[in-house]
Amino acid sequence: MQAAPRGETLDPITYEVLRHRLWAINDEQGLLAAQMSGSPVVYEAYDFNSALMSYRGDTLFIGVYVTRLSLSIDIAVKNIVKDYSRDPGIHEGDMFLTNDPWVGAVHMNDYIVVAPIHHEGRVVCWTGLCMHEMDVGGPVPGSFVVGARDIYGEAPVLPPLKVVEAGRLRPDVERMFIRNSRTPEFNALDLRARIAAINKTRQRIAEIIETYGVDTFLAVQERLLEDVRRRLGRRLAELPDGAWYEHGYIDHDGSTDALYEIKVAMTKRGERLTFDFRGTSPQAPGMINCTYTGLWGGVMAAMLTLLCYDMPWATGAISGLVEIISEEGTVNNARHPAAVSAATVAATFMTFNVCMQAIAKMYACSERYRGELMATGWPGWIGANFSGLDQRGRYFTATMLDTGGGGGARSTRDGLDVEGTPGSPKMAMSNIETVERLYPLLYLYRKEQPATLGPGKYRGGAGLELGRLVHKAASPVRCFVFGHGINQSEARGLMGGLPGSVNANVVYRRAWQPQGAPAAGRSLPGGSEEMGAVEGAVLAAKDMTMLENGDAIVTYCCGGGGYGDPLEREPHLVSADAAQGLCDVQSAVRLYGVVLDPQSLAPDLLATAKTRDAVRRGRRGTSLAVEGWSVGAAGGA
Repeated sequence: MQAAPRGETLDPITYEVLRHRLWAINDEQGLLAAQMSGSPVVYEAYDFNSALMSYRGDTLFIGVYVTRLSLSIDIAVKNIVKDYSRDPGIHEGDMFLTNDPWVGAVHMNDYIVVAPIHHEGRVVCWTGLCMHEMDVGGPVPGSFVVGARDIYGEAPVLPPLKVVEAGRLRPDVERMFIRNSRTPEFNALDLRARIAAINKTRQRIAEIIETYGVDTFLAVQERLLEDVRRRLGRRLAELPDGAWYEHGYIDHDGSTDALYEIKVAMTKRGERLTFDFRGTSPQAPGMINCTYTGLWGGVMAAMLTLLCYDMPWATGAISGLVEIISEEGTVNNARHPAAVSAATVAATFMTFNVCMQAIAKMYACSERYRGELMATGWPGWIGANFSGLDQRGRYFTATMLDTGGGGGARSTRDGLDVEGTPGSPKMAMSNIETVERLYPLLYLYRKEQPATLGPGKYRGGAGLELGRLVHKAASPVRCFVFGHGINQSEARGLMGGLPGSVNANVVYRRAWQPQGAPAAGRSLPGGSEEMGAVEGAVLAAKDMTMLENGDAIVTYCCGGGGYGDPLEREPHLVSADAAQGLCDVQSAVRLYGVVLDPQSLAPDLLATAKTRDAVRRGRRGTSLAVEGWSVGAAGGA
């Protein structure tokens, strides 16, 4: 490979024009793929992402969708370059397909398609897309395999294969890709959507080279990586040196209701960050593990969210400033043949959470950057898959991505109520009408659940309560649920803020029946208190149950953690929450020490001051001295 010209040979105007054009090309690639996809997981919920990489395979831009899916595309590229350059070779017009978690995918549902882009016989950049497929085979519909002990009990794994050779789709590889899936039509459309989007990107890159020349195009890549590396290094240098610690738990491995701990010690020295995960639990005999690709994605997603919010998301530049220390064979750095089908929503998700919290603690020690910190928001994923015969008597399987937790509180404001998935700016909820058209499910309601939020000087956001009913199914519907943060809250507060709630799935049998059934004439339930069942059955973190027509499943998504002592919350903010239904009079006193008028909900400031003084006196009376602990001059714990 010929060396690229040095970035400083570029004039600044050309550089700015082309770096923004490359950004737009990657965004166009992602948007085109989503628009051409046939899967509601992609075109409704945006569970996919795109990446544009340098000629060496270093990431220049990732898309604004699910970050954790695209952050390891460059790992796939570098593995392909290492293992495939000689045989079968990397030629113009080729594309490679893989879902191997030890090569670059995070779990088997996330199929990656990557492609070199050539000019006059040499690779000038790489591009790629990763999409979550609704089903890729295995014993459980949806391919999140509750009960798997290792990868041999999960969906098939494909090492990198040439799916397009010299511009021609290989039908043998396409058939292998879709043969084991329960949703072959969706998967086939997704594959062709990626191919079409990559072809458009090739066209756009050719246009740049035709206008500006290949040397300028290569120089932009170098300058971009250099600029991001310098900007992030400068930001790190402005933050205090020190060490910060965090840990979190994944509950239930899909076979056993056990806890698995992920630990991180984050050390910052000068312009470098070290994430040390030693002490993390050994890999589990169940679906929750992730490989190093998931570990890398979790760390990078946290850094992009909190440290790189105002610069290009070029992880090819970030990697030089970060060291990751991890013991192979742990739950977030699993050895083959560990089960990893729930990696994205388990070990990778929790790795992201603990890194976010560690970075937030570092920000709390900086006067300049304290305003950028955020407590943990929606840290415990909770999802479901439904399968059976639909209202038309046809087989269906549906992975539902329509839940939403509360955002973490900031140091200056409350968290967002029912925010999107953390670290995934454009991920969305599926459209209700689309889901009801495709599947035998009836939505009862989506609403904010005030009991979920974490109190604080600034409160965490409220999580979602979602009610769904099986309706007009031609057979009993099998429901698999998979989540964490069910047995314990993972929505940690900061600086005295309290945690958010746990997640939960609750099944209500015979919650509602259409006219002619025992509940004839009764309107649809608007909340769990209106369900027809006598009592709800709480499901485990990973569980399976059969649902009949009229059975409902209610999902409670945890809220975000709070920031600061709840006794410091302004009384008028508590009053405003009460007016919105996010707090009642009793909770205002219990959580915040604020006394509200039962009728007007206005705060009684004198009674509030007395109540808060009494709470503080009570705290002093029960406090314990901490021996042998000190804060160094350079950091925080």
